[in-house]
Amino acid sequence: MGSFTTCCGRWPLTDTSPDPLPNRRLLLTGVFVGVVVIGLVLAWLVDSGEPPADAAPDFTVPLLDGGEFSLATHLEEDGRPLILNLWASWCAPCRAEMPFISDYAEANPEVAVLGVAVEDRLEDTEAFASEIGVSFPLGFGDDGFREDYPSIGLPATYFIDSNGSIASVFNGIVDNEVLDAGFG
Repeated sequence: MGSFTTCCGRWPLTDTSPDPLPNRRLLLTGVFVGVVVIGLVLAWLVDSGEPPADAAPDFTVPLLDGGEFSLATHLEEDGRPLILNLWASWCAPCRAEMPFISDYAEANPEVAVLGVAVEDRLEDTEAFASEIGVSFPLGFGDDGFREDYPSIGLPATYFIDSNGSIASVFNGIVDNEVLDAGFG
């Protein structure tokens, strides 16, 4: 093998074939854009209220006024659809939506409503519960509960139909329109 001399220096002559991927930056950019698009589509599906394909995970949480709430027992003995609202005492949007949810629970006895405090301290949860005075039961969820019912942030509301399937999930402050449309 030799080299070719030009006015500006020597250029080696090679027998190797050209790189099969001559523009690796373009390929990496395409992969990056693809991953971002997939992430955005998944986020849209989660936030759009599209129903997940699986059943609602069973849970049991202690209620702040005593006793406990079990999803399996509720579905077996009561059978009403359930609005499961996740909140925390430190969450200003959660505080803002509580009156809407309380009014909805009173006006719609055919739907059960349960609020579960997550990512909170029990003493702060209890203080907020006595301050707000809602018309539906409030519980306290642990880390295991939170893993079964994830969300983008708080507040988050799960609509569980009478068959135990998640009809929809809403991330953000609910109002009467969202509560009315939650089961489809």
